Amino acid sequence: MNSRGIYIGLDIGTSKVCAIAAEPDHEDVLKVVGLSSSPSTGLRRGTIVDIEATAGAIRKALDEIEVSAGIKADQVTVGIAGEHIYSLNATGVIGVADLSKRRGEKELEITEDDVERVIESAKAVGLPNGRRIIHVIPQQFTVDDDGGLRNPVGMTGRRLEARVHLVTSATASTKNIISTVRHAGCQVKDFVLEPIASAQSVLTEEEKQIGVGLIDIGAGTTDAIVMSKFGVEHTVSLPYGGNHVTSDIASILRITEEQADELKLKYGHCFTEETAVDKVFDVKGVGGRQDRNINESEFSMYIEARMDEILRMVKANLKENGMLKHLNSGLVFTGGGSNIPGILPLASRVFDMPIRLGNPIGFTDATEMIDSPEYATATGLIAYAAKFQSEDTKRFDQSTLSQISKKVTDFFRNNF
Repeated sequence: MNSRGIYIGLDIGTSKVCAIAAEPDHEDVLKVVGLSSSPSTGLRRGTIVDIEATAGAIRKALDEIEVSAGIKADQVTVGIAGEHIYSLNATGVIGVADLSKRRGEKELEITEDDVERVIESAKAVGLPNGRRIIHVIPQQFTVDDDGGLRNPVGMTGRRLEARVHLVTSATASTKNIISTVRHAGCQVKDFVLEPIASAQSVLTEEEKQIGVGLIDIGAGTTDAIVMSKFGVEHTVSLPYGGNHVTSDIASILRITEEQADELKLKYGHCFTEETAVDKVFDVKGVGGRQDRNINESEFSMYIEARMDEILRMVKANLKENGMLKHLNSGLVFTGGGSNIPGILPLASRVFDMPIRLGNPIGFTDATEMIDSPEYATATGLIAYAAKFQSEDTKRFDQSTLSQISKKVTDFFRNNF
């Protein structure tokens, strides 16, 4: 938390850096007091490749926040995503009887210590060198033969099992983010996987209980999360996003990517059936080449082809991991790529289930600017910070990682 009880979320995207500041307004509502973004050129597919350029974009965004909110941005909650992210489900088991005997207890009652021990057991997976766990998300517990438990504390039994979702990151990538934010004159308070942040911002409790998926289409990556009544079931980050659509347009029309992106934002549509052949616009030639005309339907075909491919890759991943069965309430779309007209009917065709856009919930904003799927991650970081952090929470660095691990685990047990 920064001065005046204000939280700051930092979404370091492939195409832009978005910063948002908010403070508690009234019960379960946060008031946005600052919002800014700046173009980013220092990332590729969610991974920092130029620290100087990224730090400059972060500093510019934070400068605007400091002016609008009237604070000093000392600490930020940072979203993390990219092709360096790898997630898996793991199981841990302990014998409660043995632990109880060591404590000298007659009853085999499960305590918080037992829960911590079994979660530690689940974390003991063999990770390749150069990877670290950034989230440990409890899903459910089993006491003897009684499964599907959210909180086993106080129950009695001899065997305690925990099923958890582990999110891991390349150690070098997380270190680069920490270094970049510090280079911008700030400190990383916490890391939050971006689809987890988005879920915190836009999903309803009813959707989580029924079972829901969230797909965040960014510039460099497309991230997904699946949730059930037991919490987070699956997360994935695919190295494809809106920039690939831009590259396709530039290649097909033989124009620069800057021109392609401008045309995409102005005329883009990803569901050809909703476009018209009689709507024509100009495409300026490059290097003295002749200008040409193109109609809306033809242009949309280029966008639809790539977006359809990305969505089908997400669907294939969910199917391969047995996640489609959890999507009882459908899918929610967030991210800048979700603003492309036609995304809902296209996604409905690909997934054949209910689809909606995800706008942030639980915020007041006089400008109404955040009422858009592209701000789901940034607002989710604020929602996470407001529920998890307190003024005495220590800053995130290598020395405090183990200290905040339990607090992060407790957050997910209580909020997902």
